[in-house]
Amino acid sequence: MMGMFNFIALIVATFLASSPHQRFGLSQPMPRLDGTIRVASYNVLNFFDQTDDPSLQGEYDDFGDNPGPTSNERCQVLADAIRAVDADVLALQEVESEEALRWFRDNYLADMGYDYIVSKDVGYYRGVEQSLMSRFPISDVKTWTNANLDRVKRVGGGWDEVPAGTKNIRFQRSPLCVTVKPADDYEMTLFVMHHKSGRSRWHREAEALQVMEYVADMLKKDPDRNIVILGDFNAQPWDRSMQVYFRGGMIDAMTCRNHNLDHGDASPVCKTHTSDRLIDFILLNHGASGELVTGSGFVLGTSAEEYDWRNNPIPAGYASDHYPIAVDLVPVEGEGDTVQATPWPRSSMSKALKGYRPRATSSSSASPSSSGKSSSKASVSGEFVASARSKVFHKADCRNAKKISAKNLVTYESTGKAEQDGRRPAGCCKPGS
Repeated sequence: MMGMFNFIALIVATFLASSPHQRFGLSQPMPRLDGTIRVASYNVLNFFDQTDDPSLQGEYDDFGDNPGPTSNERCQVLADAIRAVDADVLALQEVESEEALRWFRDNYLADMGYDYIVSKDVGYYRGVEQSLMSRFPISDVKTWTNANLDRVKRVGGGWDEVPAGTKNIRFQRSPLCVTVKPADDYEMTLFVMHHKSGRSRWHREAEALQVMEYVADMLKKDPDRNIVILGDFNAQPWDRSMQVYFRGGMIDAMTCRNHNLDHGDASPVCKTHTSDRLIDFILLNHGASGELVTGSGFVLGTSAEEYDWRNNPIPAGYASDHYPIAVDLVPVEGEGDTVQATPWPRSSMSKALKGYRPRATSSSSASPSSSGKSSSKASVSGEFVASARSKVFHKADCRNAKKISAKNLVTYESTGKAEQDGRRPAGCCKPGS
């Protein structure tokens, strides 16, 4: 059966590789490895089925144009990407409902073996949910739509200030927590995440702190539990909300992407969003990390033609503003190092590496979740700049800004945009300096 899935994935991968608009990620998925399972995540960008839901009306009518039903064409390109990744366990974000997910599976992925699916209301006003498709049984499904995050404890410095008077903080979109059982003697608990987007860093920090409290409670009861936290975090690796996870003992399985250290977080083959950011992650706790096949992680690039998303329809061939990410695990305790990952082939990286240029994008043409502005040079008075490898930004006329190479230069039209992208003012460029 797995051989059939691999054959299907190979055919689809050949089609994906021909996209003229791929800008990030690998042009082809990495091959499946014997003795492993593949775990993946994919934000499928406002996936609404073609049946009118009477509970979604007005501004967020699923049968209106904001965004409206997902076209047959986009359903197909989403399915092509999912087939190519060929995950055994696939976390999804921005799915309308379990009914919509079932319809999508039955009409576009019926031969992929996803016998187990779940999608739950996560308390989000736009009506999209967290979801999961699996080739293995799912149990212990849970969400926390009514959790009060006011009581989370912020210890140490570096936190974003919570706006004065803010009370009754809730998850913007609750995590979906499930247990999956790939083998009789192996199971793992997954948190499917879609953190608050935009400038509300304090909100993401509160959400992360609460999730790690749930993880700590689970590990008190079962210290050997395998835990995976994956999805759209709407934050980059250096952001404080991500540090909550890392300092809590979670590891970024995607940092072990291949055997070539030249391709770190700033490389276009590692970016997970059309806005030139790395905001999707697969995190493993100590227990699950023993099953990771080091270097197996990858980002699969899909067509990412730039368009004015506020005024124009999604272009042909465009699947989502996010790209699928995946890692391979050996479903036997501590056996991850018994399988050797295949290094990324140069041919699969070449399209993203050759075409990558830091660039400026107007607010009308940026993707829905984009924030920063990037350009090959900072030429407009009043701009702010940063190195793609740095957590701080400078005034464009700062002498230290002039040391940033054109290759790594990222520009912003305002401090707000820079901060929204997860950067802070450099000491030499703080207000009043």
